[in-house]
Amino acid sequence: MSNQTNGCEHPTVRTASTLDFIAVVVGNALEFFDFTVYAFFAVFIGKAFFPAFSPASQVIASVAVFGVGFVARPIGGLVIGAYADRSGRKAALSLTIGLMALGTAILAFTPSYATIGVVAPVLVVIGRLLQGFSAGGEMGPATTYMLEMASSNRRGFYTSWQLATQGVASLLGGLVGYIVSSMLSPAALAEWGWRVPFVIGLLIAPIGLYIRKQLSETLDTESAVKGTAELASVIVGKHLSDLLISCAVLIGPTITVYVVGYYMTTYGLRVLHLPTSTSMLVGLITGGVGIVASLAAGLIYDRFPNTKWMVLPQVLTVLAIVPAFVWVTQNGTAVTFLSMVALLTLLRVLMAPFQLCFIPEIFPNAIRSTCVSICFSVPTTIFGGSAQVVVAWLAARTADPMSPAWYLLAANAISLLAVLTLYMRHRTTLGRNSAFHAKAGI
Repeated sequence: MSNQTNGCEHPTVRTASTLDFIAVVVGNALEFFDFTVYAFFAVFIGKAFFPAFSPASQVIASVAVFGVGFVARPIGGLVIGAYADRSGRKAALSLTIGLMALGTAILAFTPSYATIGVVAPVLVVIGRLLQGFSAGGEMGPATTYMLEMASSNRRGFYTSWQLATQGVASLLGGLVGYIVSSMLSPAALAEWGWRVPFVIGLLIAPIGLYIRKQLSETLDTESAVKGTAELASVIVGKHLSDLLISCAVLIGPTITVYVVGYYMTTYGLRVLHLPTSTSMLVGLITGGVGIVASLAAGLIYDRFPNTKWMVLPQVLTVLAIVPAFVWVTQNGTAVTFLSMVALLTLLRVLMAPFQLCFIPEIFPNAIRSTCVSICFSVPTTIFGGSAQVVVAWLAARTADPMSPAWYLLAANAISLLAVLTLYMRHRTTLGRNSAFHAKAGI
């Protein structure tokens, strides 16, 4: 039986063991826990490593270092994604968790500015670069591995854990931050307590690294590229248009993550004048909805793979954005505000199977990890890292409470066009391949 049908390669699919699945899921959650927990303690990190600045400047400096991680993500995605296509998914996934542990260790144990001077912030930047490099390199190989390890009728469910574990990581980060800040005095929290979450991440890292070392391999070694030059040649020569369109697919969802999941806290406080406690529920809403909806979306995809229904959430997103914001700005209540956050998060996450199954299956096994890494890391760096800045600038320039809606609408309209283009180009081929694998029982 050939591993290539209708132009789309499929290696022999290995049935996932419980250990394989746990290794990827735990490692992925750990990666994003370590990457995002920095944001919860930015104020304290600023005080520890930028004491010469004013309080406001300390926060700015700390947030700037947080942004350094985003700069490193596309580099990590490209380098480690290509490594996974040359040397295997197992090697790449072991490398990412090792690099994340190293970056986290630097953040956890670097002495403060008062102890070692200017070396301290330099080390923090290095640690953050390592974290960003690792996070960028995790997405492609992990998504690719989850897809390739699953049987044809479970691919949606397996890959849905990519988003679900990110939601778990966010919730755990917030929970750990709440516990630490509740148990320690302000002085203890500022002096050493902010390091505790990083240490917790380090304690889990050896377990994740060990079980990832035991992974079975899903890369088809016979068709694997032999070097970076060959990899680049295949992508540019045969798959560049699909890669660019796939990147455009991620523009809307990426901006939605950072506007709805992060900026809406500020929006609730400053525009709607809601209580701080209500605005802070945004993270809980997005995390909870993200976990449940991603798993549900994966199960739905497995039941109805590669059908026209998989593009419906993106259509509904474009149709819902403006009415949802009008509803919120006219009512301004906590219920309408949180309902809007939940709705837009739900629609975004329901598109996950298109991003995590449909797009990866377009690319042959030999270049899949690299292409998926580029699709997720480049739009995140360009549009995710700038989303809150752009929306804040629009709000300041226009004083229009609807300004986030117009930006979200434009971004998601671009994504809808890309989704429809990609779906029309590949629905027939991928549909035949799905039927082939289901009939073969692999």
